[in-house]
Amino acid sequence: MHNEAPHAPQMYAADPRLAPNAVNVSPSAVPVAAPIAVEDASPAEGAAERGDRPVPLPPPPLRPCRPDFRDGCYRVTFRPAQASLPHLVGTLRVDRKAPAAGPDGVIVSGDLYRQPPSLVPDQASGDGATAPGGAPLSGGGESVAAAASRPGAPSPLLPRIPVFPRDRYHSYLKATRLVVPLFGLPGRPCQVTLDVDEFDYTQPPAGSFKGSFPSSPSRSLRFVLTRVPGSPLPLPGLGGPRFEGRVFEGDVLRGTVTLTWVSSFLRRAVLEIDTLRGAVGPQPVPAASGGGTEFFDTVYATAGWDLAIDRVEAQVDIPVPVGVNPTACWSAANLHALMSGVRKSSTDLDAEWRTHLVVVPAALGCSRGVMYDQIGVPREGSASFSDDGYPSSDSSNFGLAENQRQRDFPRAYLRSATHEVTHAFNQIHQETETAADNSIMTTTPSVADVLGGPATGAPGVFPDQINLGFNPTVRNHLAHMPDPVVRPGGWPFASWFPAGAPQASDRNLFRSDELDFEVWAEAGRVPLGAPVTVSWRLTNTSRGELVVPTDLRMEALFATMSCLDESGEERPVRPFVITCESARLAPLAPGESLSAEYRVFWSSDGFPLERPGRHRLTVTVAWSAGGVPVGVTGGCEVWVDRPTTDAENRDAALVMHPEVGKWVVLGGGAYHLLEAVDRLRTLAATGVPSVAGATDTDRSRVADAFAELSLMPSPTDVKNGGNGNGNGNGEADGR
Repeated sequence: MHNEAPHAPQMYAADPRLAPNAVNVSPSAVPVAAPIAVEDASPAEGAAERGDRPVPLPPPPLRPCRPDFRDGCYRVTFRPAQASLPHLVGTLRVDRKAPAAGPDGVIVSGDLYRQPPSLVPDQASGDGATAPGGAPLSGGGESVAAAASRPGAPSPLLPRIPVFPRDRYHSYLKATRLVVPLFGLPGRPCQVTLDVDEFDYTQPPAGSFKGSFPSSPSRSLRFVLTRVPGSPLPLPGLGGPRFEGRVFEGDVLRGTVTLTWVSSFLRRAVLEIDTLRGAVGPQPVPAASGGGTEFFDTVYATAGWDLAIDRVEAQVDIPVPVGVNPTACWSAANLHALMSGVRKSSTDLDAEWRTHLVVVPAALGCSRGVMYDQIGVPREGSASFSDDGYPSSDSSNFGLAENQRQRDFPRAYLRSATHEVTHAFNQIHQETETAADNSIMTTTPSVADVLGGPATGAPGVFPDQINLGFNPTVRNHLAHMPDPVVRPGGWPFASWFPAGAPQASDRNLFRSDELDFEVWAEAGRVPLGAPVTVSWRLTNTSRGELVVPTDLRMEALFATMSCLDESGEERPVRPFVITCESARLAPLAPGESLSAEYRVFWSSDGFPLERPGRHRLTVTVAWSAGGVPVGVTGGCEVWVDRPTTDAENRDAALVMHPEVGKWVVLGGGAYHLLEAVDRLRTLAATGVPSVAGATDTDRSRVADAFAELSLMPSPTDVKNGGNGNGNGNGEADGR
């Protein structure tokens, strides 16, 4: 592990009109730490021990304080005063480099986990049980010596940012005040005071991945910290300062805490890149500043991430799957099968934050890349297409790259691939969240339009002046969102972003005489277990052009959907394949319309139509118009019938399984989903369509629905998903 970036982070220094926008937006659905000022006042004698607010120092005598409460990541161990409560471990991030913090501010955030039983305790804390012979015991009952000798155990001489199991997550910490004294009283320790709001986490139910945080803090705490003498170790590169102290809630002592600095980075992750035969992966490019190079790791270093490129697990020249033409558009099912088969099989997302990028050739006009919301768990992998590129139909501002391949324009290619990887860390398009700009999470056509549009009038600025960096909003999300939201295997994609009808305070809605928005279902009544297609159309009913998204598909991320059942439970409906081949904002002429549809059956949040009765499906299309959040919303009702025959009851049980759900949202042909294939072949063998001559007890509208949608697998095995290419649901992302 290294404590410094392998290359110096490069900042974009061209025309400020071409740089990322300076907006810093905090999401409303999850707690995220905000900038605070770093105060230098010191507490009066005894004040901190009572948990009081620090007060201005009395006149001299004073002595200088150098607590070295430096930027970076600290390992946290919290020991509650109440012995029956579990110890908590985690990380605390101190971030003075955040653009939103300004020159004198800081953002401090943290995540706490219930201490896993086998974790070696913080040895300097002096707590822990002892064996009969006097040897201290770890939390798992073995000696600390043995626990420290286990492969992968943390080393105090080679510290690294710790990673903890997802199911042990306890709470998020949001700092509200930080006091780092410049001077102290003689004979008194120099104490750092940190006030935090703690948000307790409710773990997701079985089969789900999204838990919840309260809208207001669970409690407010004060850490009163003193630096441990002798830290860091005298040898360079072997650790940093260590702090110990007490934790108060008001005047009540809640426990003790140890903070040990482990890295100048805030978070760490691993990127595995696998390349198919005939494809070319992204490569390092000359830095915009003129010195050094830029690659995935340097881009992420600007957000405080230590992103390691796994060159040991990386595969090149992967054989082309049987039955697939690699230089044509890939079906969603074929690409999902490839990604499932080539990623590191022993990946443990409770031990490391790992994401996977697979590179295939494809062709111009197929897509620049996609991200799958779920391989086995949410946000494990994404794909980049080296032989796709920059069709003129996407933008008139691609310059020399117009109608050329990504692989031939390395800077634009690296930007596109980094965009996909960042989707895997749960970040969304800036055309929706803030505004289109020259940053990683704006789509490629919009970046080209920003660079070559009216603001500059400069031809050819794409791709040479692409900024390989994040804007302040995305940068702070990556650095300070709660762990479950950003780590692979955590929350489903974009689940922190509102999916239901927007509130008036959230977004400015158009009137129907400006933009008319219609939503309807192909059938108002369906049997339990049957997919239903919902469609929507946006029409400019005003007298002039209006700037709107060019792609209204759910996969393009401007449109979201939710389902409200009769019990009052509202469930988001999320796309499985994250795509937007040509998504951008462009004028829509008066009288013109755009439309899209989505097959509602299953998403990473489950089956939205899993209960009989009335369901209200709401579709919202949201975007940013010059920094102003705007949108349209509409809905339709679908009635879900109870099974009317034994056959329908049996068939509903067969198809309402997550693997069948994946088969449906992939558009069929996903023969690597063996459970889905078995269930659907059983449905084909036993389900009797409701045709003339079928008895009432044999009748199955579920079998009808699957047969009509051509969602049944072939009766014989088809290897490697070899049902041809075709687009299926594998539409593209305009990254």
